[in-house]
Amino acid sequence: MSSRWICTGAVALAFIASNLGAERAALFFEEGMGYDRTWAEELARHATDAGYNVTWVGLSHLTNLTALTNVAHALILPQARRMPANAVNTVDAFLKSGGRLLALGVPAWKPGLFLVGQQWLGRAEYEAMLQQQRPGHIIMDFSNRDLSAWRRASNTPETPMKWEVFMDTGNPALHVMITDFTGWDILSSPQMVKPFPEGHTLTCFRAKGAAATRQLAVEWVEEDGSRWIATVNLSTQWQHYVLPPDAFKPWQPPPNRSGPQARFNPAQAVRFTVGIAQSHTQVSGRQHEFWLDDVGTATNPFGTVTAPGFVNHPHLEGLCPDYLFYPIQTTVTVETPADLGMVPQHRIRTALPAGVYALHPRQQGEGFDQRRPWRWQPLLVARDARTGEHRGALGAWMSYFQGPYAGSLRVVFTPESPAFYRQKEVRSWLPSVFNAMRRGVFFKDGGAELFTVFTNQATRLGVTLVSWNPAENVSVQIRAETLRGRKPWFAHEWSTNQLSPGNHVWEVERPPAFWPLEGCIVNAELKVDGQLVDRLQHELHVWQPPAKPEYVQVVDGEMRWRGRLWKAHGVNYMPSTGIALPHDYFEHWIGRGGYDPEVVQRDLERIRAIGLNSVSAFIYYRSLNGGHLLDFLRRCERLGLKVNQSLRPGTPMDFRWNEMKALIEHFRLPQHDTIFAYDLAWEPSHYDHAYQRRQYSQEWRQWVQQRYGDLSQAERVWEFTAPKVNGTLDVPDPGHLFKDGPWRKMVSDYRTFLDELVAARYAEARRLVKSVDPHHLVSFRMQFAGDPTHNWSGLLPYDFYGLRNAVDLWEPEAYGRIGDWEKVRPGHFTAAYARLCNPKLPVVWAEMGNSVWDMNTMSPSPEKMEFTAQYYRDFYRMLVESGAEGIFFWWYAGGFRLYENSDYGILNPDGTDRPITQAIRKEGARFVRAPKPAAPNHWISVDRDRDAKGLNGIYEAVKREYWDALGAGKVPGLRWAREPGQR
Repeated sequence: MSSRWICTGAVALAFIASNLGAERAALFFEEGMGYDRTWAEELARHATDAGYNVTWVGLSHLTNLTALTNVAHALILPQARRMPANAVNTVDAFLKSGGRLLALGVPAWKPGLFLVGQQWLGRAEYEAMLQQQRPGHIIMDFSNRDLSAWRRASNTPETPMKWEVFMDTGNPALHVMITDFTGWDILSSPQMVKPFPEGHTLTCFRAKGAAATRQLAVEWVEEDGSRWIATVNLSTQWQHYVLPPDAFKPWQPPPNRSGPQARFNPAQAVRFTVGIAQSHTQVSGRQHEFWLDDVGTATNPFGTVTAPGFVNHPHLEGLCPDYLFYPIQTTVTVETPADLGMVPQHRIRTALPAGVYALHPRQQGEGFDQRRPWRWQPLLVARDARTGEHRGALGAWMSYFQGPYAGSLRVVFTPESPAFYRQKEVRSWLPSVFNAMRRGVFFKDGGAELFTVFTNQATRLGVTLVSWNPAENVSVQIRAETLRGRKPWFAHEWSTNQLSPGNHVWEVERPPAFWPLEGCIVNAELKVDGQLVDRLQHELHVWQPPAKPEYVQVVDGEMRWRGRLWKAHGVNYMPSTGIALPHDYFEHWIGRGGYDPEVVQRDLERIRAIGLNSVSAFIYYRSLNGGHLLDFLRRCERLGLKVNQSLRPGTPMDFRWNEMKALIEHFRLPQHDTIFAYDLAWEPSHYDHAYQRRQYSQEWRQWVQQRYGDLSQAERVWEFTAPKVNGTLDVPDPGHLFKDGPWRKMVSDYRTFLDELVAARYAEARRLVKSVDPHHLVSFRMQFAGDPTHNWSGLLPYDFYGLRNAVDLWEPEAYGRIGDWEKVRPGHFTAAYARLCNPKLPVVWAEMGNSVWDMNTMSPSPEKMEFTAQYYRDFYRMLVESGAEGIFFWWYAGGFRLYENSDYGILNPDGTDRPITQAIRKEGARFVRAPKPAAPNHWISVDRDRDAKGLNGIYEAVKREYWDALGAGKVPGLRWAREPGQR
């Protein structure tokens, strides 16, 4: 065997001094901010012992990048949680220049502190002081009972809303009752003249709400028509509220109100509005009630001092914003990871209470040539004090190799109290962290390139080593041992007397040609002067196809496995490393660099423990060469999880068959019976009018020409003049498809044209897939297809009828079903319509869920979690009653998803149950065991062409009969009065 060593150039550290023996560390300390000086002195001693020259710096350095980098190569933040808000940008720039950072008590800037007068205040402290103010000027106390000039605005003005002056505890108050809330309902005062006296900037009022009305939106409208809205939390008891101008966020600011002008100006206020809206308030249910009184104004006790803002956090992994962290729900014990080599392993025999923060996991260094832009290494982990389960990382090492932070290092710990670090076990361990930072020699990645291989498949072995400083007597060893008995299988070592700064790649040129079937443990170890300074370890497995594969099959509208009824009870899976992660590694999690086998294994075990039996997962063609889908499928197979495998990108409308075929053949997917279906398209539809005009106009004209000979003949049959562009037939207007009218015959033909178009493209895609893999079912996630209540002109879904012979599964999504039971139950009709179109296909809901994230608190909302748990219970009821064959929740991991601003997770980030999880545990078993409902005994005839609204028109015509029959104990079924497109 031989090896090669490649130096790929010096690491870009902008300010590392040539005299590395005198590296400098800046320790931040500012009097008056409540910092512990004794603790800062202890940290300074640790840094000095590691070889740093320590300089104490204050606010003048932490708000001036030039001043900071002139005195420091490393920065120490002893109490990062309480940091000056205006230091954010300097710390960010310091890291971008290649700085090394140690921060204790992250998340940082929680709160960000502002100097208000002579006090350092966080936003919450500032607002608490404001809440002590009472109105110095009353605008309205409703002693005048005349509300005739108040005006209501609503998305459903036809529904009743009552507002009145109500005597509450002897005082008149505005009382508002909303009986059928579906979008927004607000009440506006008459126009006012200068409601804010000179010098008054605070809006004051009292309010309370009914139990279901948890929030209230209050709004000021200015003279120029701009609208400024604030949201407050209500309780069932009266509370005082005091809002500064910046609590009101722009809703419809004029174009000239940008920058500093984009804030509410009380001097220009002319109208006050109050109400609830889905865009601003988090309320559930349709009936709501609230009370309002003593609307007035007050002066700001801080005078004209600028109010503390909300810190504009950059995305700094390990530091901020808060959504990069999560509170652990249980008491935990703390320890170092079992395979840690960067610093000595250490048993820390201490418990921390629930509420301690953990970092969302990131991809670690395991695996060779993974090309990750960072190395994330847990340094302290928390385990459940009762069960021993992993709850999260309380400390981590994050070194960066690419992008704006290349060459930088962040070492962070979440425990805030100095008392934690003063414990004997921690105090004796902490100096080794400073030593590792100072040493600057570590692995970027290492081990085997693949984590699972086929029989007799070789895989590359090697390490990527980073050296910030020159090092002597460096050795690297890679060895493999069998999983059973730890028998040596392979070993190789490289060493050098002098290691120069840079990135160094070592690769075994002739690794083993095959691996033991039982699998191996692969270790990569780095030593300097004979001392272990880093270690990476992972398992390497061999996958063999089953001798007698047992595929899921469809028989008479049911899925069967091993001859028995099988229902998909699963979740859409992307790993927990994707929480709050920028798009690329979220979307391409199974590719090179995005895949972490340790985290994936932990996730899948939790999924199985909840009681789920399947996952839906995707892979892009660009991830093929990463090779990790095989490892993922093997792990699912070992845990008994079936996989609905999505192949991306593209849809059958623009099918990228060469890429899909390559994925199927490269990973030998026809041999995997753990896969039960392919998902070939991600939420396609006919989209909006512009899309249809762009994509379908020519084929629509050809279809009409072929059927009628010319447009004039078609218009005679339609008894309607079709829309045209420059005298040429255009696709129907949006209103034609979502409202019935004299255009219905034209729309009937257009829907038939769309059916035929979709049928041809999707059937051909299925044929191509079946030509190389006849064993697996083929379908796609169908978005709003089959939703009988969908009638929005911005999106035209596919119709099940066009897909009836082009797919093997019905896979609707449930985003139109979010709500109470009345909102959920039309899913029963979706299943009935699917069976009308093709009763031989199972109904598997491809996505169902609801976000529990509160953008006001930037955390999961307890009220939303309870609402979502009930939504899940109702949905399970609908699944059982409708005889659905499967469900995939959206999605697995709890926590904040960037760009979408959501949290659809089915359990907490630490692996503990949410109310949603408990609903799955309880209701899931009943769903899986539920027998198929009885055959229909009450038939309802339907005609899609009778109403231009298509499926929605069908539903509106027969829904009363359908639900009455169901309520009477009958089993309704649908049948065609005439099939679509038949004259």
